[in-house]
Amino acid sequence: MIVEIPEEQLLELQRQAELGRLLAGVAHEFSAPAGSILSNRDLCLRLLDRIEKSISDSATARTVELLTVARELARVDQIAAERISHLVRNLKVASRVADPEPQRANVNEIVESAVQLGKTQFRDRITLETALGTLPEVECYPHLLIQAVLNLVVNAGQAIEGTGRITVGTQLEGDMVHIWVSDTGRGIRDEDQPKVLKQGFTTKPVGVGTGLGLMMVRRAVIDDHGGSIAFESQWGHGTTFHIRIPLQQKRKGVE
Repeated sequence: MIVEIPEEQLLELQRQAELGRLLAGVAHEFSAPAGSILSNRDLCLRLLDRIEKSISDSATARTVELLTVARELARVDQIAAERISHLVRNLKVASRVADPEPQRANVNEIVESAVQLGKTQFRDRITLETALGTLPEVECYPHLLIQAVLNLVVNAGQAIEGTGRITVGTQLEGDMVHIWVSDTGRGIRDEDQPKVLKQGFTTKPVGVGTGLGLMMVRRAVIDDHGGSIAFESQWGHGTTFHIRIPLQQKRKGVE
């Protein structure tokens, strides 16, 4: 059976593929410099130790002060480089080429990666919190799952005008994993709620959203993982999206 894919959807899929390649390239370019900074930081600390020992008897108060400042700068460099390395790991997960078979993965780590990437979008304007339950390893497509959660986080942030809060949580429900993304944004009007999960629908201003983000989430969760997606919302009081995926994926051709 031949299925015709709308041109708008094809363009979005192409954009997603190009974005994945871009993210992979960015991650690669950042990885080496971050490693170099951490390596140089360790070398600088060892040199500072040697300097301190060599002048231990004749060091003035000013010299001691300078050594202390140098150590503090090295500590700040370490924090910055470790943050870059962490973001690089998250980018690599998000940009991975599709695996032909599902992989066993830690869903909480996938959610954490999506949250960390989301933080780069909103800075201090929005507080992102997690409420992660204890989960077993889950059979899934990690790159698709992180993109789905990240899409929900970005949508939640765009629904918040000014400051606000997003909470992302997980919990085990029988043979399913439940992931939810809750925001304190504007919410969705009652008359718009039946249309939210339909392709191309968006309540965002022109240039902010295409309405394809939730379609991508829906396809990743339902079509690729055999899961479900639902939401609850109250106008003026925020929205919570719920996605659920099974602990184990069905193999193609197996009922």
